[in-house]
Amino acid sequence: MHVPAATLSPHQWGDIVAYLGADDLKALRLVGNKDMHLEDPSLTCNLQLRLDKAPFFAPNNNCTLEQARRWLIGRRRLVINDAGANICPQRVSYLATHGFLDQVSELVVYNCHVHREIFSLLSQLPNIISLKLVSDANDQEGALDELEHVLSDCGNLRSLTHLDIELDCVVHGSRLNFLRCTQDMKSLRLRGFDFSDGISSMGALCNLSSIHLCHGNFYSSPANDAEGKDLIHLMSLTSLEHVHLEGFDNLSDLGLKAFRRAVGGANGGMSVKSLVLKHCQEIDDDCLPSIGRMGHLEHLHLVNSSYDDVTTFNAESLLNLNALTALKSLSLFYVLEDPSDIQALWGLSSLETLNVAFYEPLSEEDLDCLAQAILPKLGSLRKLRIFTEEEEEMGYSCRRGTVDVEFVPFAFGDLLSLE
Repeated sequence: MHVPAATLSPHQWGDIVAYLGADDLKALRLVGNKDMHLEDPSLTCNLQLRLDKAPFFAPNNNCTLEQARRWLIGRRRLVINDAGANICPQRVSYLATHGFLDQVSELVVYNCHVHREIFSLLSQLPNIISLKLVSDANDQEGALDELEHVLSDCGNLRSLTHLDIELDCVVHGSRLNFLRCTQDMKSLRLRGFDFSDGISSMGALCNLSSIHLCHGNFYSSPANDAEGKDLIHLMSLTSLEHVHLEGFDNLSDLGLKAFRRAVGGANGGMSVKSLVLKHCQEIDDDCLPSIGRMGHLEHLHLVNSSYDDVTTFNAESLLNLNALTALKSLSLFYVLEDPSDIQALWGLSSLETLNVAFYEPLSEEDLDCLAQAILPKLGSLRKLRIFTEEEEEMGYSCRRGTVDVEFVPFAFGDLLSLE
């Protein structure tokens, strides 16, 4: 039965708009009319609200509390994006303490060092479970002190399940002490910290299923190395499924043992399914045997650039990975002594995607030889990606047997598709 759009109530439109994104709603408003009530703020409660754009958070505004209530009721996600935004602390404090923001569960703050006072107020909200903080301080004077205050206020958010912090400067890991109070944490991503200290603060996050730690960041490397042995503090995280480490040099069996223990052992832990070691230089020879005992791995990525001091592995070392029969994707960037050593991975019976990078570019003849050597050994392989940092190289694809071959140019710091 055809029902005229103009006859639908705001409640009925709310059920429809809940499935639309912001752009789709804008398009609908453009083709709609006033009788459709598409300007009703309640229709957007499933979308994020920009705190730095909403007029009722600005000083000297003429908005009534009823207008603010209509925009905030049912609102789940608040975002601050503008470093130059003039947000009134008194307005935020009033709306927060009088329950207008009680339904907010997700908070995103860019340039968080600039909005420290506002974040301090928002950190008192009762139902925040997801927090993302980003700082582009660019060596601004006093920014580091402000960031440390922001991290201190994170301790108010004891119900957090997802935390993502990305800094362009480096903060000492001891400032992560607040994590000891976030026992419900399930996903943790930290970039821009000096992890020569602070990893012990994560040792009690027994519900954590995903952890991403970057020692330093793209712009800065801490003076002290992150010690692989400190990862032993994560031994009790038996729910871990996804582990991503960046900048952890000299890793050994001792450090990786923390994640091996989380593989469905006697402690009843779940299986680590994904392990990423990115720009982890000079890892010990005993790492591959250690990884080979992570029997439930589905994704393993050893990602480096040509500028890293990389430990290379020969065919004999690669044999340690053949126990990973559930492995679906594998990345080996600059760690192979010879491309033909890949054929030593004959035991990877589930491998579908292989990503490799070599110091020397492959010619067509080299590719044919490589394909002839490895394809009979890797019967389940469907995609071979060959990454290169050669600036003059162009991306292209071809096919060898049942395998799609892609040549992919990349640069240091790029986000790569590896699955």
